[in-house]
Amino acid sequence: MKRAHDLNPFRRSEVRASLFCVLLFVAACGGDHSFKGGANTAAPDPLLAGPYPVGVTTITFVDPARDRPLRTEIWYPAGESARGLPPSPITDFVDPSLAPLLADSTVPLVAVRDVPISPDAPFPLVAFSHGNGGIRFQNTFQMERLASHGFVVVAPDHTGNTLLDLGDDPNSATNRPLDISFLYDEMSRATDEPGGRFEGWVDTSLPFGVTGHSFGSFTSLAVASTDPRVGAALPMAFTGPISSSYSAATLLMLATEDMTIGLDQNEAIRNAYDALPGPRWLVEVVDAGHYSFTISCLTGTGLGDGDGCGEGERLSNGAPFAFTPAEEVWDVVDGYSVALFGRYLKGIQAYDETLAENVAPEIVELRSDPRPESGLGIEASPASP
Repeated sequence: MKRAHDLNPFRRSEVRASLFCVLLFVAACGGDHSFKGGANTAAPDPLLAGPYPVGVTTITFVDPARDRPLRTEIWYPAGESARGLPPSPITDFVDPSLAPLLADSTVPLVAVRDVPISPDAPFPLVAFSHGNGGIRFQNTFQMERLASHGFVVVAPDHTGNTLLDLGDDPNSATNRPLDISFLYDEMSRATDEPGGRFEGWVDTSLPFGVTGHSFGSFTSLAVASTDPRVGAALPMAFTGPISSSYSAATLLMLATEDMTIGLDQNEAIRNAYDALPGPRWLVEVVDAGHYSFTISCLTGTGLGDGDGCGEGERLSNGAPFAFTPAEEVWDVVDGYSVALFGRYLKGIQAYDETLAENVAPEIVELRSDPRPESGLGIEASPASP
């Protein structure tokens, strides 16, 4: 039977949202902070894990202006003492009572919990926004890859719009972008706090980055439309507002067989690409579904079956087909994430080549318009491999 889809991913039917909550809840989920190499020094390959071990920690920040707690996961480049240590198990991301539900997860993890940050800190800051009814660790593969390349990555549970409390916040479209800007503020404050937990972690002299999935894609574009600190955005599997002041370098991603948002919203993503004023890229992942951009397919829960995992029916004609394996989609997400944020937050000029290249031509259709004359982002490093 052909699957129905809602054209608005953050106003899905109650049944679909509940399914997302239950199944993703039991899911759980390896450079240098600035490129200092000489003219003959190669930047770290964005298609591979970076040079740093990865650390992870959990903290709850509270925005006093909105009396809003935000349970936040932070991935970061760790010191050498963390290399080779066992990664934090998936049970560390959930309450102990839910640990038995994670038994069938095969999601690979590399981050070690609560180890010291690399002495190379401070690093650029990137924020991740989860999907409607999602959770902060739904893209562990992407967060770990960025941290291994020298980024601090913060990912909040958007209160009232997570798998635990979906529907409790009737103003999620307003609150979610504010959550991300608040975390920029909080991490900027904390990095300057002498003796504080995050002292010296974030390089606030550099632009910030934002990425997200589904409703998190809307959130990413909304933040980039209103917060001038954002230098680069990587929204996946939905679109969002593009203001007249929008200036971020932006790489949009869509799944060609996305049952959740459908063909019309995929076309809206293409239209958003056409409307972006600065450097822009559009990555279309062929035969991927809505959940291909997350850890869903490796959770053992069945989440994403028919919309990213296993077999599906084509949106255009209902013909059966096999979805592109999730790990192949992850490689695309990881490579372009490192290249985009490395170029527009760190100024690694060598990554222009990666951004102009179709890194997986067998599964990717790429549109690229870097517009170097726009001058967006920080000045490119004169060094290149």
